[in-house]
Parts: sequence; structure tokens; C-alpha cells
Amino acid sequence: LTDFNVLQDNITRRTICPQKQLGVTQRESQQRIQEREKKLQDLRQAADSLTRSAQAGVEDSERIFTELIRSFERRRSEVKELIRDQGKAAVSRAERLIEQLEQEIAELRRRDAELEQLSHTEDHIHFLQSCQSVCAPPGPGDLPRITVNSHVSFKAVRKHVSELKERLEDVCKGELVKIS
Repeated sequence: LTDFNVLQDNITRRTICPQKQLGVTQRESQQRIQEREKKLQDLRQAADSLTRSAQAGVEDSERIFTELIRSFERRRSEVKELIRDQGKAAVSRAERLIEQLEQEIAELRRRDAELEQLSHTEDHIHFLQSCQSVCAPPGPGDLPRITVNSHVSFKAVRKHVSELKERLEDVCKGELVKIS
């Protein structure tokens, strides 16, 4: 072999080795590209899935909160109606007692006027005849037991509704922590 052949062989080896290495490096690079593209596709699909899932969660929570609001509005209407009914019943009882007392007062005033008129009469026979009916006690002297409590029952309602509000807020805070 001549120096030329050795040199040519050396050049050929040096050229072939880098070409082989270049081919290996290029295949590895293409494999990395494919792996990265697959990873990118998987991440995009995961992001799309997360977006759809988040949107479904928003829609579900919106629907549920709307149902809760409607439920609370119904309960609020029921409580308002209950309070109004209780108020009307209490006012009706008070009005009946007022009417009863007004009648008793009118009767007592009428009797008092008769007694006053009788005290000035000089007709002893008329006095004795009238005295029996006018001087007789007018019936039970005790006043009827009047209990018109204007604050207690409605204070209790306000208290219970406030307690309900606090409990619901506590539940909502606790559940929100679980979601976060």
C-alpha cells in the first residue's frame, strides 16, 4: 500500500464515521421530535379535557346554585306567609279582646250613669225597685286574662332565621374549603 492509499483509506474512514454518527444523531433527533410531538399532543388533549371538565363544573355549580336560590326563595316566601298569618291571628285575637273590653266598659259606664241617676232620685219606691237590678254585681269582676305579646313570637322567628343563616354560611364555607 502506498501512502496515497493509506491516506485515502484514512479519509474514507474519517468521512464514513461522521456520516454514520450523523445518521445516528439525526435518528435520535427525529425520535426526540416524535416523542415531544406525542407529549405535546397528549398535553393539548389533557388541557382540552380540563377545559371541558372545568366548563361542565361551572355549568353544574351554576345550575345547583340556581336550584338552591329557588329553594331558598320558596322557603323565604313560606316563612313570610307564616309570619303574616301568625301576625293576622294575633291581631284578630287582640281585636276581639279590644271589642270585649269596649263592650264591658260601655256596660259599666251605663250602670255607673244609672247609679248616678239613682243616687239623685227622691222617689224611694223607684229607688228600691231599681236598686235591686242596678246594685247587683255586673258579673265576674275580674278582667279577662289578656295576653297580647307583640314581640316574643316574632323575635323567636327572627332569631331562628338568623341562626339558620349562620349555619348555612358555616356549611358553605366548609364545603368551599373542600372544593378548593
